[in-house]
Amino acid sequence: MNPKKNGQRLRELRIAHGMSGAAFADAIGVTESAVYMYESGERTPRDDKKVAIAKLYGVTVAEIFFADETTNSCFE
Repeated sequence: MNPKKNGQRLRELRIAHGMSGAAFADAIGVTESAVYMYESGERTPRDDKKVAIAKLYGVTVAEIFFADETTNSCFE
C-alpha cells in the first residue's frame, strides 16, 4: 500500500464525484483536515473509514487502497 498513490486515488474519486473536501468529510464522518491528510498521503484512513469511502463511491476497498502499485489510478 502506497500512501501517496492512495491519496491521489481518493482525490480523483472526490473530484470525479464533484464533492468538496468538506462534503466528503461529512459523508464519512471525519474532519476536513483529515481528508486533506489522506489525500496528501500523510495519513491513512482507519479500516472503518476505508469501508465508508468505498461504499460512498461504489467501489471496493481494494480498488482504492490495494490497486496494482504500477498503476497511478484505479480507474485506468
